Amino acid sequence: MREGQSSSDKTQSGGSAPRIDELCLKGDKFSSRAFEGDLLPAEGVLEAAKTQQRRKTQINAKNAHSNATKGFHEENQRVGIQEHCVAAALATRAALFWIMRPDWPAAMGYARTALSQDWDRGQGIVWYALSHMAGVLVYFWLPAEPYSVLSGLSVILLGLFAFRRLKGGRSTIGLTALLFFALGFFLSDLRVEFARGDPLERSVTRKVEGVVTGIKQSGQHSYSVILGEVLEHSKKGTTPLGYKIRLSLKGMKEAPVMGDKMQLKARLLPPGGAVRPGGYDFARTAFFDGIGAVGYALSRPVVLAREGGTGFLQRVDTIRSGIAGRIRRVLDYSPESAFAVALLVGKRDYLASADKDALRNAGLAHVLAISGMHMGLVTSLVFLAARLVLSLSHSLALKGHIHVYASIAALIAATVYLGLSGASVATQRAYLMAVLILCAGLLGRRAFSLRGLALACLLLLSLRPEEVLSPGFQMSFIAVLALLSAYSFGKDWLRDDREVVVLKGKTGVLLTLRRPAKWLFACAMTSLIAGAATAPIAAMHFEQIAPYGVVGNVLAMPLVTFVVMPLGLLALLTIPFGADAFFLQGMEVGLSLVLKAAYWVSALSDGLTNLGAASASGYLLVILASITLCIMPLRLKWLSVPAFAVGFIGFAVERPPDVMIADAGKHIGFYGEDGSFLLTSSRMSFAADSLLRAGGYSANSFKEHKVRAPDRSCDEEGCVLALYPQAVTGNGGDQKPSVLLAQSKGMSVLEADCQLASIIVTQAQAPSSCNAELVLDQKIFGERGSVYIWLSDQAESGHKIKKVRWAYDAQRRPWNPKLPKATSALIAAEERNHLALNADAPRAEDASFVGGVGRFKRD
Repeated sequence: MREGQSSSDKTQSGGSAPRIDELCLKGDKFSSRAFEGDLLPAEGVLEAAKTQQRRKTQINAKNAHSNATKGFHEENQRVGIQEHCVAAALATRAALFWIMRPDWPAAMGYARTALSQDWDRGQGIVWYALSHMAGVLVYFWLPAEPYSVLSGLSVILLGLFAFRRLKGGRSTIGLTALLFFALGFFLSDLRVEFARGDPLERSVTRKVEGVVTGIKQSGQHSYSVILGEVLEHSKKGTTPLGYKIRLSLKGMKEAPVMGDKMQLKARLLPPGGAVRPGGYDFARTAFFDGIGAVGYALSRPVVLAREGGTGFLQRVDTIRSGIAGRIRRVLDYSPESAFAVALLVGKRDYLASADKDALRNAGLAHVLAISGMHMGLVTSLVFLAARLVLSLSHSLALKGHIHVYASIAALIAATVYLGLSGASVATQRAYLMAVLILCAGLLGRRAFSLRGLALACLLLLSLRPEEVLSPGFQMSFIAVLALLSAYSFGKDWLRDDREVVVLKGKTGVLLTLRRPAKWLFACAMTSLIAGAATAPIAAMHFEQIAPYGVVGNVLAMPLVTFVVMPLGLLALLTIPFGADAFFLQGMEVGLSLVLKAAYWVSALSDGLTNLGAASASGYLLVILASITLCIMPLRLKWLSVPAFAVGFIGFAVERPPDVMIADAGKHIGFYGEDGSFLLTSSRMSFAADSLLRAGGYSANSFKEHKVRAPDRSCDEEGCVLALYPQAVTGNGGDQKPSVLLAQSKGMSVLEADCQLASIIVTQAQAPSSCNAELVLDQKIFGERGSVYIWLSDQAESGHKIKKVRWAYDAQRRPWNPKLPKATSALIAAEERNHLALNADAPRAEDASFVGGVGRFKRD
């Protein structure tokens, strides 16, 4: 080795050729020099061979992985089914063992741990929203009005105490929940104080003038309008009224217009209350809407020009009316046009009663209520359309702002649709949920969660606490709550990017049909879950259910989702350009098929939809159990089982009322000797329809249940009815004795009826010497309203009345109808055969309150 030359240099210069010779096999006939000359081409061949070998290895690995995955999923499916069965058996065994020998400390420890984990996942706002709702409900269910100072003081004290504990680093979960409860109670009290007014106390005839703030078509050339800024014209001058009035206008050649100033002579009455206990209370709705009187026009309205133009809400309603008129004209005033107007602008005035009943009996009434489905379809279609259009721009696509702009477009569309639809409670909830979902997507947070529903609930109940009593609010929120809870369990199965089990022998056709079948199954499960969640509320408020609602939704919802609503949205977008006829005609075809499906399903459920009045406590327990099942952690969901059980026991134990008396005794529903339901109403009315539904019958069966002459004994002074409990026979088959009810028209027979009958119903004021077991006179009707009566089951018992339920508590709440001051002491029975007037001088217009006794004629 020469000096200065390292061993590494020697190896690099001349050591390569001998090493290659050593590596060559003995049969190779090429020299190292030749190999070195072909070294570069050989490297390309080797690289190609390596690439080919790599691809082959990847293919083999992929096949091996697929076979292994297939076998693993098949084995995992068998093992998973076995594990689920074993787990269910063990859970059932543990539950039975715990029932026999409960371990309360362990149960409380698990509950505390599970709820703490739920809180750590951010579900605390759900419990705070429920506490807030509970505070609102407690306020409205109180039998008497609380002191406002105490409710406000409790909020301040709880807030200061919670802040002190938070500053000290201690837990404030329970205290915060109590603070939300007190806040809901206080906001409800505050809302009532702001809504207080001085409504009309008795029926009067006045000349009034006001601005049209609401319009609803009630029939052909008939409208119901709400007048604001009302002025009363009299000989003494003009007097402003501090409330709105709702008037019925008939024979109108032209429809009223929002913002018109109208002058007319009208008959005004105080807002009516609940027709029966637990029924719809219009007086409460009128109280919170600021309506202090209702009535009907006695003269043709004179439309005056209004000064100052119209407001924003009036302009929005004018646009809605214009769109509704355009749709009706394009579709030639067909039933489908009324359906389209209800879906797109929320005006259900044009829908026929038969169409409404068919949709309700088929479980499709939610289609008419613009809520989550409609808002979701509108925002989704606008979002996808905006995303598709914006993706055509390379610069926007590369910058990654398409999602932001599409979300903003969807928010704008949701806001516009909120205004066009009328902004009902369900629409407001759906709008808030849509806003939260879109904002969550912009912030990278989870969109579909119970937290969004809780925030929407908090906001709505803080602004309008009275909505917690409305069926729309209750059904909307519990349906979404049930769907979100069910989605949390089935989301892995519904997502397409999840791996699925590949079964042996599955053909390509089955794989192709897998996604539509999954969608139909999801649609059926959605209808089943939402229907099961809302059924107790619908039965409690309307005494109706939809037994074949799943069938109706599976048939109709694909049409509504993929045909009707997309075409309706395109029609709304093209109405300003006059190009909406094509889309509306396509929408008409889809709506025609929906109505046919609704009528077919409604025919299947004929006679199965009406339930009648049942246990209110049973309904409340079932609703509470449903909420517990939805929000509790997994194992704590078992707490809903006792609530369900007690609720169903309540339905079995507490039977429906035997006698229902409404409208100051003018309408009485009872059971005859043969167990049939009978009604004393002379003609069909709202009160008669309400009593029929409470008895479990539809309005179409009025003639079948109308009381006949043999069912009662009547003369000029009144009638006597023989009442029977629903179970008319005893244990031994002996017929139970009847309970007599006397309808007394005059004072001359009132004393005799008090000795004969167990129940007295009169519109006069009965003397204190009346010995009847239950006396319902003018005073008690004015104080307590309508009544439910349960008769005793024991034969020949001393007391024939078991229980009584009134429409109102003894102390009236601010929204309950007030007893007119001028007629509260008008009638007093001082002697047997005459009336003593001890209040203001009677007027002819007070005859409707007296009811035909004394010297007044019946109105």
